[in-house]
Amino acid sequence: MDINKEMIFKKILIINLGGIGDLLLSTPALRALKNKYPDAEISMLVVKRVYEVAKGLEYIDNVFILSTAHKGFVNIVRSLCTLLELRRNGFDIAVNMRTMVSRRSAAIMKIIFDIIRPKVKAGRDTEGRGYFLDITIPEMTIGAKSEMEYDLDMVKKLGVDIYEKNIDLKIAEPDIKMVDELLKKSNISSDDIVVGVHPGGAKSRRWPLENYARVIDTVSDKIKCKFIITGGTDDLELFGSLSTKVDHNIVNLVGRVKIRELAALIKRCDVFIANDSGPMHIAAILKIPLVAIFGPGDIARFDPRYISDKVVVFYKRADCAPCNNAVCDYDNRCLKTIRYEEVAEAAMGFL
Repeated sequence: MDINKEMIFKKILIINLGGIGDLLLSTPALRALKNKYPDAEISMLVVKRVYEVAKGLEYIDNVFILSTAHKGFVNIVRSLCTLLELRRNGFDIAVNMRTMVSRRSAAIMKIIFDIIRPKVKAGRDTEGRGYFLDITIPEMTIGAKSEMEYDLDMVKKLGVDIYEKNIDLKIAEPDIKMVDELLKKSNISSDDIVVGVHPGGAKSRRWPLENYARVIDTVSDKIKCKFIITGGTDDLELFGSLSTKVDHNIVNLVGRVKIRELAALIKRCDVFIANDSGPMHIAAILKIPLVAIFGPGDIARFDPRYISDKVVVFYKRADCAPCNNAVCDYDNRCLKTIRYEEVAEAAMGFL
């Protein structure tokens, strides 16, 4: 099916069940879609961890959460209630803007579309897994270009013209003030050199903590600066383990800021060191000097150098990469070959 002039989309649903980086990279496409259909009501279906970011996009009218926090019966009921609510909205078109990395993920997406019942089904046709969609763009599981470009290709297929590719990430003044107060309470002044470190993220994508500790100690021995550690509430134990491995003081801000406040916090950093994760993308979007540590992730899709020229990426590709495994079967060898000395040197190069 191709878009024709007779098609009028008054109610559009965007399905993006990815993380923070996935959502942010889709914003140029979403903004262009709104420009094409200015009178349309555009809704989004997202996971909980990106809800606040999606709510802040001025061209998105409604945001729905697909429950993934709990397994079993409770999760199924919550998800079904949300999908039935979406069905009652009577969408003219629903668009999946994420790669279907497996037959299982494709089957789940088909169920979602079958329950919502939009008039037109659109999305990624990853290696033929999008057979149930009416309008598709082809792609392979391993990316051949930036994730942003796939999103733009998708809306182009819907008749949208692309004029610019700016990524939306606005930082509100209250968030800046909150971060200023938090840093002040942590004995960090406006004159201090601040290095942010994000050692968390998906478990298979975490550079060894002892390497982060060595980077912190190496940089601290040569440059007077303050290290702040970021992460979600799930990373509290991670910080505790890191703090026992370093010889210098580090500031624990793990679990203490929300997503938009995190952006304000990263904006304050003179350099940010991070695993392949959402905060990595935030730093790149904000053009903060970034040292990015890649492991099994799809670097062709998510290389931060595509959106910023203030990035040093460390990536030692293994034969088994890229992969989407939650736990590595090969002892994270792609990450362990990255030496702490080179990461420390890159960070000091920015400072």
